[in-house]
Amino acid sequence: MTATDAAIAAADGPDGWADDTPVMSRTAVLIVNPNAGSETRAQVIQDIVRTAADLGWRVTVVETQRENHATELAAEAAAAGHPVVLVAGGDGTINEVIQALAGTETVLGAIPLGTMNVWARELGLSLDPVEATRQLLQGRTYRIDLGRVNGRYFLLMAGMGFDAEAVHAIQGKTKTRFGPLAFVVAGALAALRTRGTRIRVRADGQTFETNAALITVGNTRLWAGAVQITHHATATDGRLDVCIFPGRAFFTKVKHFALVLFGRHDDDPDVTYLQVRSLHIVTRPPISIQVDGEAFGKTPAQVNVVPGCLRVLVGEGDVPTLGQAAPE
Repeated sequence: MTATDAAIAAADGPDGWADDTPVMSRTAVLIVNPNAGSETRAQVIQDIVRTAADLGWRVTVVETQRENHATELAAEAAAAGHPVVLVAGGDGTINEVIQALAGTETVLGAIPLGTMNVWARELGLSLDPVEATRQLLQGRTYRIDLGRVNGRYFLLMAGMGFDAEAVHAIQGKTKTRFGPLAFVVAGALAALRTRGTRIRVRADGQTFETNAALITVGNTRLWAGAVQITHHATATDGRLDVCIFPGRAFFTKVKHFALVLFGRHDDDPDVTYLQVRSLHIVTRPPISIQVDGEAFGKTPAQVNVVPGCLRVLVGEGDVPTLGQAAPE
C-alpha cells in the first residue's frame, strides 16, 4: 500500500460515503502527480478526499506513473462515465488531462499542487489545495474554449521565443528544485540575449512579416502566473489573443516590460496585438514552442481555437478571464 493508498483508506472511512447520493452523479476521479507538492503530499491528498466526502462526493485516487499517463487516466474516467475529473498537480498535468477531456461531458476540476498553478490563479482559487477543493465542489460549471497548436490542446497559452527557450531549459529536476525562480532567471537571460527572429504570420487569412523575440498566444490572461500579456483574452469568446514583441535593443525590452506591468503594451506601435480564430507562424530558423508551460517542439506552428470544448469547475466570485459567460 502506497502512502496515497493509506491516505485514501483513512479518508474513506468504513464505506467511503458521506451521503446516499447516487454513485455516478457524485463520483470523481482524482488524478495525482506524485512529483508535485512536498513531502506532505500524502496528507494533502487525504485531506482533499476527506473534504470531498464531507461535501457528498466519493473520490477515487489514481497516480500518474509516466509522461502523458494523466491523459490515459482521464480518458478512462470519462469513458466510465465519471462526471468530474479532479487534478492535483501543476499546469503541465492539467494540460495532459485536457487532451482527453476536450469534447467530452466530463468536467475538469484543477486543484493547485504544482509549481506555478496559473489556472488556479486565473480562477481566483485559494492556493491551498484543500480549500481550493472545497471552492470547486461548491462552485459552478462553465463551458470554455481551448487553443490547439500543432494538434495539442492548450488551456492557458502557447508561447514561442524566449519564454519557450526558458521552458525548454528548465525541465525536470531544475524546475522541481527551484520552481518559479528557475523560470524567471532562465527567461530573463534568454530575453536579454535574443535579437528576435524573422517570422511570417497568417492570421485569419491575413499575412504579414515582422521580427519577434516573444510570441504569446493566449486563451487566458496570465503569463508565468505573474503578469498579463494577453490581457484582453476571454476563454469563452471563440478567439485567441496574440501578442508579438520585437527583438530590439535592451532599453526597448525594458520599456515593453514596464508597459506590460501597466497593461499598456498594446498601445505601443512596435507591439502587435491580435484577436484571431486561426494562426499560422513560420520562422527562420525554427524556434522553440511551449504549451501551458511545457516544452513542445519547434516552429512552424499551426494554431486555432476550439470553441466551447471543455467543461470546468469554477469557484464563486468574478472571474475576468471567463468574460460575460454564464455558468451551466
